[in-house]
Order: sequence, then structure tokens, then C-alpha cells
Amino acid sequence: MAKKLKSKQKSGGEATKTTSETTDGEACDSKEFRPSASTPKAPPPAGSFRSLEPTLSQGVLNFLDSKKFHTMTPVQEATIPLFLQNKDVAVQAVTGSGKTLSFLIPVVERLKSKSFQKGQVGALILSPTRELAMQTWRVCNELCAATEMPPPLLLVGGGSSGSSTNHRPVTEDLKTFQQNGSNIVIGTPGRTEDILTRYNVMDVSELEVLILDEADVLLFGKTVMDPTIATVLNKLPKMRRTGIFSATTTFTSNKSIKPLLQRSGMRNPVLINVEVAKREDEAPEGGENSAQETSKQRKGNDGSTAYTPTSLTNYYTLSRLDEKISRLVSFLQSHREEKVIVFFLTCACVDFYGSSLKQVLGDDLYIELLHGKLVQKRREKAMERFRESSGGVLFCTDIAARGLDVADVNWVVQLDAPQEPSQFIHRVGRAARAGRKGSSLVFLTEKEEAYVDLLSNRQVALLPLPETETCCRPVQTGEDETADNENVTSILSPMKELVLKDRDLLEKGTKAFTSYIRAYKEHVCAFIFRFPALDLGYLATSFCLLRLPKMPELRDSKGKLRHFTPAGEEVNIYGIAFKDKAREAARQKRLAAELAAGGKNAKQIKAEQRKADQLRKQKERRQAAIQKGRNPDKKRGRNAQIIDDWDELAKEERLYKQLRKGKISQAKHDELLYGKEAKTADSDE
Repeated sequence: MAKKLKSKQKSGGEATKTTSETTDGEACDSKEFRPSASTPKAPPPAGSFRSLEPTLSQGVLNFLDSKKFHTMTPVQEATIPLFLQNKDVAVQAVTGSGKTLSFLIPVVERLKSKSFQKGQVGALILSPTRELAMQTWRVCNELCAATEMPPPLLLVGGGSSGSSTNHRPVTEDLKTFQQNGSNIVIGTPGRTEDILTRYNVMDVSELEVLILDEADVLLFGKTVMDPTIATVLNKLPKMRRTGIFSATTTFTSNKSIKPLLQRSGMRNPVLINVEVAKREDEAPEGGENSAQETSKQRKGNDGSTAYTPTSLTNYYTLSRLDEKISRLVSFLQSHREEKVIVFFLTCACVDFYGSSLKQVLGDDLYIELLHGKLVQKRREKAMERFRESSGGVLFCTDIAARGLDVADVNWVVQLDAPQEPSQFIHRVGRAARAGRKGSSLVFLTEKEEAYVDLLSNRQVALLPLPETETCCRPVQTGEDETADNENVTSILSPMKELVLKDRDLLEKGTKAFTSYIRAYKEHVCAFIFRFPALDLGYLATSFCLLRLPKMPELRDSKGKLRHFTPAGEEVNIYGIAFKDKAREAARQKRLAAELAAGGKNAKQIKAEQRKADQLRKQKERRQAAIQKGRNPDKKRGRNAQIIDDWDELAKEERLYKQLRKGKISQAKHDELLYGKEAKTADSDE
């Protein structure tokens, strides 16, 4: 029968009362843990690693000393001894509280004295994302080196043939594994299942430890266990130690997860929820391993539990959709010396805003991009550069919301609220890690303001953004009218100029718009994030659209599009080229084939091109008249204007018929229609 252990840690070295009881509510023995001290006079608040029983090996202690980890966090003090004493554990603790070492230290201690034959695996650690798996692998690799153990094997997807460390094909990693062996395997579920199913190189019959990190994703995100996880578990021996870890799932109060705990192979697990109470008269020192004073568990009105660091301050601001990006840029520029993570709703939004703002802002702001559709090599390099930077911005999706540990993140900004409220906790948890102070900011529209109350009911307080911040909302002066704010300069105009010159940005903006709409419709809190209330006009403006795409969601939405102004007829959408010459050549080839075949868009393409050419020619005539000293705005006789227009149309029609019948070439057609300038321009190209 499962037990639950509730650890409540106060700062200042005070005694900690830890109570164990069965999941049926029966009382068990209670015992008082008093953090031991490295010196009698000044005992460490949460206990020293050297005071653990059973004692840690010298190699592990040397590793901890090299990282300046002298004092355990509450989750480490509660978990490590139990795991070392052959207990299965299900652990919930706040983000940034040291969960990774809570399972890596017991894993290494259990395996370092074991003797494994070549090809046998002693421990398997599963993570939901490649980034989290690689982060765990880096720490484990150093820990294994300090204890003279074989390096762990990393198994993650990426690339056409799959890759792991250093982007080698996975077959090379398996070859290295066969030659040198590895006691610990760290990977994602999909890649691990693939290896265990397709390759007969790993012997897991003697596996002693299974770790499921971010278990709410791996196990509890659905009503049934993920088939991939089930396949992996079925290949593992039943007699093993299992540890599952999460930042949000409350194992002691969620009865629905008990069957899944059993299916995960846990036997009589100890359920641990770490509550950390911070004394008001003390402030965290911000040490590398000082999270014991900075996290707190709070019960919400709806029975839910929130887990956020107490050193984290959460803000919100109300904004129109078309103002968001300009205000974000203003905010980032005022914090350019700090590290900021910005979360977007979709991968396409990251691509569009990241690509366009990099060009608009240049060296004024350092920006990195990270999302799940980037190839693995680019993802790794982006994270590496951001980690090593002293200040900068990471544009990302929820792929970076779980487990990633980046030092000194000052702000977490959410340009869009997450689809699931639980993701809010994971997102903001990227700041205020390990006892440091941090802040978060979420942008909401006026119609989404109820989200503040929703989080408040879950005991996550959001404060209005201080007026000292430069991205504060401009003061309203009237209906649909916004007063100028000298601190907020619109970034949309220069972004739109780029869109008019680069088809890549044009297509990225359109894709971002459509992906945003579809993601918005999938919000769990649909009663707050109501699609019928979404201002599609402002949304289209925010993505610098020139024309609206054809999609079912835009039908019968004329009233919601009144705030969108499409590009004028003088803009030939099909004439906007890719800056990349190879992509543009391929596009022109496809366009010519479609026109020749008379495809469904052929008539529209030709009509738009003719209209744009006509307007361009009128503009050229106007400029020529100005150069000759004539006033093009001076009214001419009505008959003269009619004659000119008919002559022009007749000429265009005559030349077009000659071109269609093959009597003149395209070059000759352009020369006769547009003059020598067209021929000169063609020769220059």
C-alpha cells in the first residue's frame, strides 16, 4: 500500500516535521527530521550532503563540492535517503528546487558498486523532451566522471536518421555502447522505444532503476497510459526501483493516478509533496543550491494546488492584439542587459516574430529562437548560445517550459497565455530558480482579463504591471482610439516593409496567423479565451498580413475584420519574391507551370498582375509629368481623360492578344507596354 510523505521545511535550520501515512488515511509512525549541521555552531538550514545516511561516496561529494552544492534542498533531503533505502518514490516539488540531483545521486550511488556485463543497463531515465533529456545527460555525465563510471548514453531523436550526442546517427551511439558499455541510459520515450524494439543491443533484464521525469506529461496527461511508455515498461523487469517526479501533479491528493502508479511498476511507493515555508524576516541569499527557502505550496479555492517560487513575482498587462508586439519590443529594449524568455502560442509565431524582429532590430537586441519544429542541431546551438550569453532574449514555445535550467533568467514573458493553465506554472518556473529572484509578465486582452481571477483561485497572484515599465498600455482617449505613448513605438510599420520585400516573411506571417487561430480555439479555458470574441482584424494586423488567407474560421466574420486594412491593389502579392535565389527560382517555375496549365489560381494571378502593372504604370506617368514640370493633380477635361483611358486599355488589350497568339515575345510585350525602362531592367537582372 502506498505511503505519502509530506515534507514542510522552514528556513533557519528549524526542525522539520515529516509525517507518513497510508493513502487510505491511516496513521503511520511519525518521526522528526532535524537537518544535521556541518558544524555545531552553524548547522546548514536543510542539512549537509555529508550528513546523509547512508553516506555518499567520495566521488559524489567531490562533484557536489566542485559545484558548490553543500546544502541540500528540501526535495533532496526528503528523497535521496528514501531512494537509497530501496523505496519507490513519487515526488512533487516546485520548479527549480533540485529534483534532478534528487534522482541522479541515488542512481549513481546504487550502480557504481555494481558489476554489469557488456550491454547490460542498470538505470533508465526518461524525459518528455530532447532538451530536458540532454540537460539531464550533461549533469549525469559529470557525475559519472567524478565517480569513475562509464559515461551515460543519450538517446534522443533529431535529423532524418535520428541522432544523439554530437548529432551522430544513433547507430554510431549504439556501436559505442556495444564497445564501451554504459550503465545509465537517458532518453526520450519515442527514441528509447525504437531502440528497445528494433535493435537487439541493450540488455535491460538486470535494470535496477527507472526514473520518469516530468511524470505528469509522461504518465498523467491522459486518462490512459501513453502506448509508447507502456511498451517501454513492458520490456523492463518488474523487480526494480521506480521514481517519478513532477512540478505540478499532487500525488497525495489525486486518487485517479493510483492505477497509473501501479501500471508504472511502483511497489508500495512513498508519495512526497515538498512544501517549503519561507520566513518573512529572511530573504534568500541566491546561492547556487539555496532553493530551500524559496518555494511554497498553496491550496486554491477549487481544490487545486499551485507550486511557484516565493521569490517569483507575477505581473499582467492588458493589450490590444495589434499592440502586443510593439509593447513587447519596448519592454525587451528596456531590459536588454537581462536574460528574458518569451513564450509564444505556436512554432509559426516564433518563426515569424523572431525572423522579422531580428532584421528590424539588428544588433539592438540579441534574440534566439527555439521550438519543436527546428532541427535538433539548431535547437541545441540556440540553447547553448542563450545559456552562455550575459543578456538576451529566447523566443520559444512550451518546449522550453519544462525542466530546462538556464542560469540567471530575470524575466519570463508570455505574449500569449498557454492553452492549459498548468503550463503557466511551468513557464514562469524558468525564472526564480535555485533561490534567485525573478519576475514574469503575461499579456492579455481586455476580454481575457478573467484569466487573472482563474489563476488567483489557484493561488497564483498576478499584479498589474508597474507604470514604470515602458510597455504599459497607452491611455484610452475614446472608442477604438488610443492615445500616443512616447514610450511605445509601433514596430509593425518596419516589419510590414520587410514583408513587402521578402516572400519568406510574407508566408511566415500567414502561417503564424492561421496557426494562432487554430491553437486559440483549442484553449482548455474556452470560457475565457473565446474564439468568437477574438478580434481577427487586430490579429491579422499584428502579423503584418497583406491579404487574408482562405480558411473556414474567417467565414461570416466581416464585423470582426473591420480593424484590418489589406494592402492596396498596387501591391502584387504574386510579385513579391524570395530573397533566397534558389527558392525564388523554384517558385517562378511552379508559377509558370500553373499559368500554362490554367490552374484554379491562374485567372486571379493574371488579373492581379495586370492590375498592379496598370497602377504602377499610372504612378510612373505621374512621376514623369512631375519631372516635366506639369501638375498631375490639375483637372483635365473629361473627354480628354476618357480618351486617354480608352487608348490605354485598347493598347493593353491589343498587346496581350499578340502575346497570347505568339506574335510577340514576353520581352517585346513588356517593352511596348512599359517602355525602354522595362527592357533595361530585364537586362540588368
